[in-house]
Amino acid sequence: QRRALRTASEKLRNRSSFSTNVVHNTPGTRVNRYISRLIEARQTESEMADLNFFTLKYKQTERENKYHQLQDEYFTSAVVLSLILAALFGLVYLLIIPQSTIVLVLLVFCICFLVACIMYLHVTRVQCFPGCLTIQIRTILCIFIVILIYSVAQGCVVGCMPWGWNTNSSSSIVIISPGGTNKTMNELPCDTAHYAFLSCVVGTLTLAIFLRVSSLPKMILLLFVTILYIVILELSGYRKAVGGGSFYMRGYEPILAILLFSCALALHSRQVDLKLRLDYLWAVQAEEERDDMERVKLDNKRILFNLLPAHVAQHFLMSNPRNMDLYYQSYSQVGVMFASIPNFNDFYIELDGNNMGVECLRLLNEIIADFDELMDKEYYKDIEKIKTIGSTYMAAVGLVPTSGTKAKRSIYSHLSTLADFAIEMFDVLDEINYQSYNDFVLRVGINVGPVVAGVIGARRPQYDIWGNTVNVASRMDSTGVQGKIQVTEEVQRILKRCSYDFVCRGKVSVKGKGEMLTYFLEGKADGNNAQTRSLNLERKMYPYGRANIQTKLGTSCPSVSSVAGFTAKAGLAAGQASATHTNQTLHYLPSVPAVKEA
Repeated sequence: QRRALRTASEKLRNRSSFSTNVVHNTPGTRVNRYISRLIEARQTESEMADLNFFTLKYKQTERENKYHQLQDEYFTSAVVLSLILAALFGLVYLLIIPQSTIVLVLLVFCICFLVACIMYLHVTRVQCFPGCLTIQIRTILCIFIVILIYSVAQGCVVGCMPWGWNTNSSSSIVIISPGGTNKTMNELPCDTAHYAFLSCVVGTLTLAIFLRVSSLPKMILLLFVTILYIVILELSGYRKAVGGGSFYMRGYEPILAILLFSCALALHSRQVDLKLRLDYLWAVQAEEERDDMERVKLDNKRILFNLLPAHVAQHFLMSNPRNMDLYYQSYSQVGVMFASIPNFNDFYIELDGNNMGVECLRLLNEIIADFDELMDKEYYKDIEKIKTIGSTYMAAVGLVPTSGTKAKRSIYSHLSTLADFAIEMFDVLDEINYQSYNDFVLRVGINVGPVVAGVIGARRPQYDIWGNTVNVASRMDSTGVQGKIQVTEEVQRILKRCSYDFVCRGKVSVKGKGEMLTYFLEGKADGNNAQTRSLNLERKMYPYGRANIQTKLGTSCPSVSSVAGFTAKAGLAAGQASATHTNQTLHYLPSVPAVKEA
């Protein structure tokens, strides 16, 4: 049994390893890896195209200036490392290399200058002086520090050159050649020359410390230092003094060392500069992409807030996208308004002169856009546009979730806001009629009551409201009178406390509801009962006269005694003002047969 179990386990292991190899070595996986590498290579090529091949500068001057404005966080550290390197040179000079007054003065000056630079950099960082450490200042400091340290190292080399040797030296060196012949030469008085050469080579290492300095001045300075080193070495006659002829390799060792080290430093400086510039380019591209994403996000949010009310849009933004349940909300008191332009259908006609009806739709769009612009006022911020159906404008107020006494108190102000909005819509339409030489007439119906609001649809979500209140508001519009605002009895009961003038229309037959008592909202009066906003039937824009309106008036208005605290007026003879008025004025119209809904 144990053997069988071992055999089965080995087979399972072999199968799993085989499947793993198959998964990792499938042609599709290899193709995906190749494509990803190819995309990365092309991205690198496109980024390299933004740089000059020789100078490694950006082709865009603005981007180059922004790159130079970056702060070098490691410049102070580079100066501190240069000070440590200078101190090490001084230690080597005092312990090994023959001393000279000029080199000693250079060493002391170099150390003092580096200490002063560190103090200056510390003060600029603490005080945050703007413009005290620009790219030009950093480059000049870098060049001056490198020249100082290299001068100390070059002074050590000069002290060990043949012109400083003692020609009266009594010691000599015997050189045994492979052929058996012996040669003798004078012993070098400066037996530490190779240390001086190495110090001079390492002196150029200071260039590699300053990372943010451009590679172009580094390479120019490195070329100058290398040429100066070789010229001094050749003028001193060191290679001839060492002996061995023109092809003796030992005489060329200092030159080869400085050349190799200079090439390595130049390549390092170029690679570092290229890496820093590519990193900055990637950072700029990432920032631009992030800005584009933020811009797209803001545009999407703006579109979403235009499609949905603010609290509904916020709900979808804060919710989990994987758990998008049906959004709905019930409201107990919501004012609903339907405003239509009944005579727009007579205006709309498809002719070649109006681009097959496009110009008519353009005018309708201007009307709806002006209504939307009116809603942008701070006073109407609580009103929500629901939708437009043809030439009918639907809006509601009170759709912000509230509870308790706040909701009871807000229904009066909300419904008053909706009434003022409806009144001002007439003024907006009058202005459009005046500018376009038209005679469009507005017909408005308002109702208040409970509704259910929700969002329907996944691809094109639509925020809408449902309920009997919406149906009755729509009937108030369809059974209304052109140029008038028809409201239900509940709306009249709420707004009577807000100094609004009403005219009792009477009972109107409403489909599905039977006969309903309705009122016409005439306008709003101030404390002295002077109408500041009113809907005048005698407007010159409306072609519908008083007779046309009276033919659609209802019957059975409540008696005067049934309305406590109100003053009754018979007919429309408003020319005779009573001596005293209350805050609410109720007008009654002559009794005519009730109107059936079309």
